[in-house]
Amino acid sequence: MRVTKWTAANVVLAAVALTGGGLAYATVGTPSTGSTKAVTRTATIASGTVMTTVSSTGNVTAPNNVNVNFGTNGTLTEVDVKVGQTVKKGDVLARVDSTAAKASYDSANAQLASAQANLTELQQGVTALVKQSLQISAAQASQQVTSAKTALTNAEQNQGFDQTNLAAAITKAQQQLANDQATANQDEATLQTALSQAQTQATSQIAADTAQLSADTQTQTADNAQLTKDQAKVAGETSSSPTWTADNNAVTADLAKVAADASKIASDNAKLATDNNSVTNAQNSLTSGELRDQQTLQNDQTAISNAQTAQAQGLAKDQQSIASAQQGVTNAQLSLQSTQNNNAQKTAPPSTSAIQTDQAAIEQAQAQVDTAKATLDATALLAPADGTIGAINDTVGQTVSAGATSSASSTASSTSSSSSSSSSAFITLTNVTDLQVVADVDEADASKVVVGAPATVTLNALPTQEFAATVIEVANSSTVVSNVVEYQVTFALNNVNPAIKPGMTASVTVTTAKADGVLNVTSSAVHTAGGTSYLLVTQPDGTQKQVDVVVGLKGNTTTEITGAVKAGDVVVLPATTVATGSTGTRTGTTGLTGGGAVPFGGGGLGGGFGGPRG
Repeated sequence: MRVTKWTAANVVLAAVALTGGGLAYATVGTPSTGSTKAVTRTATIASGTVMTTVSSTGNVTAPNNVNVNFGTNGTLTEVDVKVGQTVKKGDVLARVDSTAAKASYDSANAQLASAQANLTELQQGVTALVKQSLQISAAQASQQVTSAKTALTNAEQNQGFDQTNLAAAITKAQQQLANDQATANQDEATLQTALSQAQTQATSQIAADTAQLSADTQTQTADNAQLTKDQAKVAGETSSSPTWTADNNAVTADLAKVAADASKIASDNAKLATDNNSVTNAQNSLTSGELRDQQTLQNDQTAISNAQTAQAQGLAKDQQSIASAQQGVTNAQLSLQSTQNNNAQKTAPPSTSAIQTDQAAIEQAQAQVDTAKATLDATALLAPADGTIGAINDTVGQTVSAGATSSASSTASSTSSSSSSSSSAFITLTNVTDLQVVADVDEADASKVVVGAPATVTLNALPTQEFAATVIEVANSSTVVSNVVEYQVTFALNNVNPAIKPGMTASVTVTTAKADGVLNVTSSAVHTAGGTSYLLVTQPDGTQKQVDVVVGLKGNTTTEITGAVKAGDVVVLPATTVATGSTGTRTGTTGLTGGGAVPFGGGGLGGGFGGPRG
């Protein structure tokens, strides 16, 4: 339901009145101080129709258009119609280059003549020239048998050569493995001896270096103790003490000794590291030598495996070659036999089946002629029905593609595909007898639209006229436009006006709900508080009485009601105030407070804001 500006304002004022009071006002002119006057607005309950509508915009479409396409591909050489021209069924619309089609037609006719000649030749029997040709083909087939036998002999010889060579390769690889194994054993003994020597030499050297490190460490400990003692003595003296200079020099000497001790210890540790490294290096040499020899032996094993694989593959390949050559001999012999049989058949009198075969070839060639003739005829595009040329999508010189000639439906579910097919059609024939309007409706309103609902259509091109329409389809799939989810709705125009053209912009209003012959009142007169709706009904003595009502259909501007009211009853709308001054006038709606059944007085219940208290 679309809400007008006045309806929205009245709903807001009613909400303000029911939730504690307030003042909403609009200023006209320059604000100024002055007196105010409350203006009471009223409405009358009526009996009639309440309805809600949904509005949208769209375009007029022609659902019965015909997409016309050539039956064959080609370069467009002529267009014999123009947009807006009326044509009859069978009229020539355009032509494409027929050169290739004409060549195919001529070729098919030539193949037909050849098939007919073959039948004639068969019926007349073979000539001397044909007999000579048959003898040559038999000699060639015999030569192929000889060649196939030679190939078989060569394959068998190759197998013998490969057996010898591949076995020798395996023997060579095995010998290499034996040699490398002996080398590996020698390397193991040599490197193990070097490791033992390094360990023996390092043992004595490490013991001497360890003793030296222990002595240097003890010296460093004594020097550190002396340094600590001298530093404590200096700390207890001042520069004026007679022994301060001597004691300070002693501290300096102690520091030098401690530094020298540290250097010796570092040297001792380096010697120990060197002693240990000699053993480690010997061990690493042994390990790397073993790895190197192991890799060599592994490579030798791989070489043996590769040689054995090559032997197996080579022999298998040779065996396959022999089998292939044997098959070649068999095939050549069969081919020779087939050639001899064929020659015998050709020199024999024609059989009934041979005559029937040539007759079938003639029929097939005739079918190809008919197909080529249809393709040649398809280079001229004929109107499939009466209509008006709505669009021509190619010009002379362009290449057009073959396509089907079909109706272009424009219902909501197929608008996208029909638009695509229309744009791809060479010519569109328009039929304006059954026009439709397709419009996009947002998801909130689309859920209210049902098939069969009545609608009213206005056109930008015909602004003074309205046209009745009916909803015939609501799309199941949506589109998103500017982050708004929309659904296509299709309307059928109930009456066709010659002035309506496909593509015109249309505004559509569809009725989504309707109640006839019901009591109704301006929507702003209905107040709601605590889940109860009520009206302020003017009594004969001028007072106002709150009357509870049940709200039915909420229309665009009015609301269906039932209760202790009747048509003709006058109800009070939210009040307004008028403020006047020397420089301008200000008007606004008086705020309402409270929410009980107390009659309104003055500017609103309880005095309100902006109006005099009653």
